[in-house]
Amino acid sequence: MKKLFTLLCSVLFAISSPAQLIINEVLYDPSNSGLAGDANGDGVYDQEEDSFIEFVNAGNSNFDASGYQIWDDTSATGSLRFVVPAGTFVPPNGAMVVFGSGPLVGTFGGAVLLSADTTSSHLNLNNSGEVIGIKDASGAWVLFFDSDALSNNPNESYTRFPDITGAFLQHADTTSILFSPGTRTDGTPFSTSFVVESISVQSITGSTDISTNLGTLQLSSTVLPSFASDMSVTWSVGSGAGSATVDANGLVSAIANGNIWIVASSNDGTNISDSIEITITNQAFSLEEFTSLNVELYPNPAENYIHLKTANKTIDEIRLMDISGALIQTYIGTTEEINISHLSKGTYLLHLSSGNKVQVIRFQKGL
Repeated sequence: MKKLFTLLCSVLFAISSPAQLIINEVLYDPSNSGLAGDANGDGVYDQEEDSFIEFVNAGNSNFDASGYQIWDDTSATGSLRFVVPAGTFVPPNGAMVVFGSGPLVGTFGGAVLLSADTTSSHLNLNNSGEVIGIKDASGAWVLFFDSDALSNNPNESYTRFPDITGAFLQHADTTSILFSPGTRTDGTPFSTSFVVESISVQSITGSTDISTNLGTLQLSSTVLPSFASDMSVTWSVGSGAGSATVDANGLVSAIANGNIWIVASSNDGTNISDSIEITITNQAFSLEEFTSLNVELYPNPAENYIHLKTANKTIDEIRLMDISGALIQTYIGTTEEINISHLSKGTYLLHLSSGNKVQVIRFQKGL
């Protein structure tokens, strides 16, 4: 029969907090049968060194655990056992494991690993008679684990089941193993991906103006934190009265006079972005001239090819762009047929130029 318990083990952060640290697994009584209790993987069983507390960030942003304190009891006789070092972060849905001591041998699911080597008795997690307490960096109690409620000397860990959201039960009640530090109860890893929290866009020269005909401006982006797992961004053209394109490296190319917003967006699913307004002047044409070539495009929508009817006018350059203005391909000279079979379904722009005359045509790529 499964031994389920509801413990005094809670997070006292506001509900709206984007990052929440919980206690997910505790091994306070490692097995002393051979190496069955060797949780830290160093090849030696030790009651104090193999004990551990596994924390999980149940929020959707990186959690700064710097300065968090582990106390062996919340009573007046309790002692501070470990302080999480500065600069320690836990990724969303990721784990941090504090062992009694090291060396820590193994990958432990890629979790953030720490060792309480700062005190001679290490974590000193007793089998009964105490409430393990966690203080935040300000010294306020935020997490509790009542080991006295689970004091039947199990020789295995107590873990939430299911992980993160469930009540605590003995680990071997659901698996054939006695503990799973850094991983879920079934051995699969928690997330190890740190997410983007902010992006700032700037010009590398400090200028936000393009004042030469068909001029360019190089932008850059600063992504934080610096340890985010995916630091890449996607550049796109936002709203504005002017016109420009931007390539995958943030190089803005002017098309028509006016102001235009250029956007850098995160690629890790967080939808973090920043933008900068660019002022474009002294171009050879304006947006009002965009229909002056009278070129016709057909069919529209199209599946594999689009055709241009030019009325005997020479086209100097054709730019194929997505709906955000990002350049896909450039064609030099008059082209009456363009292969679009490689494009995904959606809306695209065709930018045509001849001398100081320009036309932009919107078309739809079908299946």
